[in-house]
Amino acid sequence: MDSLHVLAAVQPGGYISTLKVIPVLIILLVWARLMTWADKDAVGAHLPRISLNMSFLGGLVLAFALFFYLTPFIVAFLALVVILGIEAGIYLHLRNKMVGLADLKKQFKAWLASFKGKQEVKAEEGKVQLIKDGKPVARPADESPDKAAYEAMQQALTEPLFKSAEQIDLAPDAGGVGVKYWVDMFPYKGVTLERAAGADAIAYLKWSAGLNVEDRRKPQSGTIKANFEGKKREMKIQTAGTTAGEYARLMVDPKRRHDYSIDTLGFTDAQKKVLKDSIQENSGLVLLSTPKGQGLTSLAYSVLKAHDSVLQFIQTIERNAEEDIDGITQNKLAPNAAAGEEAKLMDWVISQEAEVMLIDKVEDPKTAASIIEAAKSGKRLYVCMRAGSTFEALDQWRRLVGDNRLATEALKLVISGRVLRKLCMACKVGYAPDASTLRKLNMNPEKVSQLFQARTQPLRDPKGRPIPCEFCNDLHFKGRMGVFEFLVVDDEMREAVAAGKNLNQAFRKQRGRYLQEEALALVEKGETSVQEVLRVLKGSGGSGEGSEDGGDGGSKSAPRRPAPATAT
Repeated sequence: MDSLHVLAAVQPGGYISTLKVIPVLIILLVWARLMTWADKDAVGAHLPRISLNMSFLGGLVLAFALFFYLTPFIVAFLALVVILGIEAGIYLHLRNKMVGLADLKKQFKAWLASFKGKQEVKAEEGKVQLIKDGKPVARPADESPDKAAYEAMQQALTEPLFKSAEQIDLAPDAGGVGVKYWVDMFPYKGVTLERAAGADAIAYLKWSAGLNVEDRRKPQSGTIKANFEGKKREMKIQTAGTTAGEYARLMVDPKRRHDYSIDTLGFTDAQKKVLKDSIQENSGLVLLSTPKGQGLTSLAYSVLKAHDSVLQFIQTIERNAEEDIDGITQNKLAPNAAAGEEAKLMDWVISQEAEVMLIDKVEDPKTAASIIEAAKSGKRLYVCMRAGSTFEALDQWRRLVGDNRLATEALKLVISGRVLRKLCMACKVGYAPDASTLRKLNMNPEKVSQLFQARTQPLRDPKGRPIPCEFCNDLHFKGRMGVFEFLVVDDEMREAVAAGKNLNQAFRKQRGRYLQEEALALVEKGETSVQEVLRVLKGSGGSGEGSEDGGDGGSKSAPRRPAPATAT
């Protein structure tokens, strides 16, 4: 009877605590959402989807079994949280080993944006939708005279944008109008349009940018806004007429082209320390160098951004400023400016008492002399040069100045860099190199048992059917990184230059590492391939045409050691 009285006294639902149910339901919803995301993400990340789903479901069942068994509530709830965290950690660990985690930042931002209620510009799946005057351009009707131009534009841009191109060129050639695009600074060949279709595509793009469609000879430039695959893109378009026809170049998202810092550019930890210490010193001259098309502007801008533009007065002299940098005064110099104009502008910038200065090219010895005097007075100056190594950059500077001792008097550091593509972590192929090849690469056969290269055969599903790699869009590479050589100009190096001695001994004494040694260290880590290092370090510095297999089918010969560097 007493038990019946107790049960009668309890109101319906009174034996359940609402405050305890809510956090448990939240955990369950979060768990379900993470499992749904992992199920979809595992496909693109090339992870065993079914096995992971079964294990995660098992973890969920185990967690709630413990929850109903354990007491008190706080202990049971913590068991749920801990097991959820373990499952999430295991998945992220497996994903990191396979394809990395860098792309998750974009996914997270897109997820947060979905809560802001912003209406995305809707476009047909797989189609490029242009935006003119802030409004989406509708697809022309079948009978519209613009339909052919619209379809030609789609043919030209769809593949490059799908593969995350940063530059797209439409240029007349023997077969019509060829499309060429660059991904991670490597060129690929796109479609070839019939000559009339190519001209229509260029005219359609010019119209969307508000340019004069009728003028096909005069150089014009403008901005195109578009939406593709749910992402808004901005493209800077430049057109010009040639004897063969009209040419167009599109730079995709130009404002993000040089979005790097010295922490993300690719410097090693040791190099970052040297550079940050040098920036902290904030005086003297630094030479920055790469071959053409190998990231000199990104290198220069990232170094400048490492200075405090709020506390320091920073100015540049640029023949073609590719980005507006907040807090920095960028002075323009005509690309064909005479030597006297260059020297005059340099003297004017120095007279403005700028504390940090950069010039993107020096051609006049008078300019070089002014730079040295300013550096000796306690200012920090950066000079950009087109050179293949620190020794080559130093030699160019020494010849321009005309005096070995004067050239290095205020010189503190020389940096030379190249850009390497990263192997796709999802589809790269491992192989066991033979011992002789490793020794040619200055690698220890006892420590290196596996290297990686780009895939030459397609991925296949369990039934043997070829499938694309969703992570790299079958380019076999995903992303890029800088590799750098540092030459610290200390007193011993200055004496070697002044005396015309071999510089390699002084370089090794300061524990310097050659560019190819830094690049091969990345090969050893599995981040890039021997073939990619060969492509970038030899000859043209990576400006050659792209091949169908992503450019990784080059020579198998090992890089040679650098020739001795001598100041003469």
